[in-house]
Amino acid sequence: SGLQAALDRPELWEGVMSVNPNFRELHVAESPAFMQPATALVQKVLRENGKPLFDSLAKPATVKKILQEPYFDSSQVTDELVDVLLSPLLTEGSAEAVFDTLSYSAGPLPEQLLCDELLKAPVWVCFGEKDPWTPPKRVLALERFSSVERVIPLSRVGHCPMDESPSTVNPIIVDFVRAVSTPSEA
Repeated sequence: SGLQAALDRPELWEGVMSVNPNFRELHVAESPAFMQPATALVQKVLRENGKPLFDSLAKPATVKKILQEPYFDSSQVTDELVDVLLSPLLTEGSAEAVFDTLSYSAGPLPEQLLCDELLKAPVWVCFGEKDPWTPPKRVLALERFSSVERVIPLSRVGHCPMDESPSTVNPIIVDFVRAVSTPSEA
C-alpha cells in the first residue's frame, strides 16, 4: 500500500492519498480467535480449489451484478467499467491472484501503519459514505492519527469513488497534490 511504501522509503514520498482504504475484515487481528481456524480453512480451500468458482463468476453479467452492490449510483457500473475490470481477470493466473488477495489476512492494517511514528508523510483519506463494504465510523476514526491531515467523506458515493464519481474525487486529488508538492528549485 501507499502507507507501507511511505514507511519503507520516506524520502520518495511527499504525501499519501488513500481513496477508500481497505480494512481487510478477514485479517487475523479483526476476528475473534475462535473464528480464525475456520476463516483460514475457507481461505485455504478457495486458494487451492476455487478456480471453478472463480471461472463461473468471471462473466460480464455476474461482475456487473456484484459491482452494483457497493456502488451507490449503480448506473455508473457500465459495460466499459465491467470490461476494464474483467479483462485482466481472464488472464492466466488471475484466479490465484484474486484468491491470494481475498485470503490476505496478515500484514499491517491501516491503523497499524498510521500509528508508526516513522510515517512522516501527510495523509489524506477520502471515502464513499454509501459504501456497504467500508465502515464509515472506522474511516472517520483515522483522524486520530497525527499523520492524517484530512478525512473526506463523499456523500452519495459508494465503494469505488474514483470510478463512481471522478468529478468529485479528481479535484480532491489535485488539491492533495498541490498541498503536498514542494516547489521545484529553478
